[in-house]
Amino acid sequence: MDRTLFKTLLAFGATMLFLWLLYGILSPFLALLVWAGAIGSVTYPLYLKLLQRCQRREIICAVLMTGGVTLAFVLPMIGLIIILSHEATLTYQYLERLTNGNPGPVLAQVLQHPYLAPWLERIQPMVASLDVDLHGMLMQAFKQGLTLLLNYSTSVVKNLFGFLLKMVLLVITLFFLYKDGARFIQCCWQVLAISEQLQATIASTVGRVLRAVLYGVILTCVVQGTLGGLGFWVAGLPSPFLFGTLMALCASIPFIGTALIWLPGALYLLAQGQTLAGLLLILWGVLVVSSIDNVLRPLFISSSAKLPILLIVFGVLGGFLAFGLSGVVAGPLILAIILVFLDAYRVGQPDRELQPDA
Repeated sequence: MDRTLFKTLLAFGATMLFLWLLYGILSPFLALLVWAGAIGSVTYPLYLKLLQRCQRREIICAVLMTGGVTLAFVLPMIGLIIILSHEATLTYQYLERLTNGNPGPVLAQVLQHPYLAPWLERIQPMVASLDVDLHGMLMQAFKQGLTLLLNYSTSVVKNLFGFLLKMVLLVITLFFLYKDGARFIQCCWQVLAISEQLQATIASTVGRVLRAVLYGVILTCVVQGTLGGLGFWVAGLPSPFLFGTLMALCASIPFIGTALIWLPGALYLLAQGQTLAGLLLILWGVLVVSSIDNVLRPLFISSSAKLPILLIVFGVLGGFLAFGLSGVVAGPLILAIILVFLDAYRVGQPDRELQPDA
């Protein structure tokens, strides 16, 4: 074997080994690092302005910025999680009393409601020819939905301590990102063999997409969840904060979105004979909760990301399914960076050092 080729393969194998080991070490903290990087990147321009006022004293400025971010984001998030865990416990107890181990009576009330029974009678002959047990399918789906909600409720309570620990690590990570982040990124650019023009394009794209995701997707979901939780509270349904949080998580799903949560709540009210409350909740869900994203999301995303909204939606959903909650940020960011490289090679502007000699 050629000695140069052997050295190249050896260096490549050693690099892959070290990257694998690095991933093994950092994988438990990847979600934390993603959120810390996103918050740090979005707030870094404010850090630079504060650094000028602090006469270039990096440690003092990093402490002030970390404290400000903690007061603005981290502490409210911890408070919301504590409230959410309390709501989850109450919901768990409520659902246990409601189902009492058998959700059949509850589902029967819903299916026999005057508004649903005529439609089911029309559908039943259609599915009967297909040898489909409609009632059994609905029962199974209802049981799975309750099981999922119960598991989610208990997981929030069990993971509360771990969440608080991660918040502490997030604050520490933010401090060092403010203090040493610019130097670390500069070292990464020196290692990567890409041109300064492509570096600037990647940096600007990352900033735009992060702002679009944080201010667009996430803020829109929070607004929809808040409005949905408000509707649950006014309608008298239990745990409006928990169900509002669930609506915020479902808000990024196209077409259905928050209806996955508020529609079953409205059907439950109708099944309990609270017709006015159920109809008002449906109107509130359709006209306000599910429609407001058509105004807010394009307003926040289109102007800042400069990317197709469909790409952002697929990035958010695919990232969430692949990486969990941190994928909401990582998914669109990965797609955007891939598009940057594809566009650079399309227009013939990749790094000159990577081009073959003429």
